[in-house]
Amino acid sequence: MPDRVFTSEQRDELRLIMLEAGFPLIKEYGVTHTTITKITEAAGIAKGTFYHFWKNKEEYLADLIKYHRQKMIPKLIPEDVLTGKRKLGREDARVYFRHLVDKDMSIYAHMTLEDESNLIHNTSDFDPDEEKESSIAINLLSMLEGVRTDVDYLLLANMTKILVLTAEAKEELHESAYEKTIDTLIEGVLNLIFEKGNL
Repeated sequence: MPDRVFTSEQRDELRLIMLEAGFPLIKEYGVTHTTITKITEAAGIAKGTFYHFWKNKEEYLADLIKYHRQKMIPKLIPEDVLTGKRKLGREDARVYFRHLVDKDMSIYAHMTLEDESNLIHNTSDFDPDEEKESSIAINLLSMLEGVRTDVDYLLLANMTKILVLTAEAKEELHESAYEKTIDTLIEGVLNLIFEKGNL
């Protein structure tokens, strides 16, 4: 049987349907137990259709993380900030970083260290990239007021990754100290970003 040929519009629609199906499934089952079969069943399409878009679950997950991030930006950062009319302060930044590991807002909170390892080894999207990560940091810092002049972008990137990895390793940590651990890491990130008087 020949491969199905989709129009550009059909491809866009099918891709969007599968990406929209992803986060609710991940919230329910976690990344490890969200299978390609569950994704395609939730999207109401044949399993083989998935492979017209991604060669494996990790490629899908990489696209889902990017797609979900784009969907969440307007929820996390108000329009007047995105358009440069206003800047966010330290407490706004605290909320932003908290959302990176919030189970209702973030895919990372539903990943394990094994999921992260699979993502890194099966895609190139999450390889360390100094230029890309510095650019992301500069963009974020441009929306904040009271930013230090000596922010080390790569240290900020690493600390943000450590925050996410901590959420992914939640099962390995002491549950009673988990929230305090997250808060302490976020405070460390904020101290890297903001001038000392901006508490």
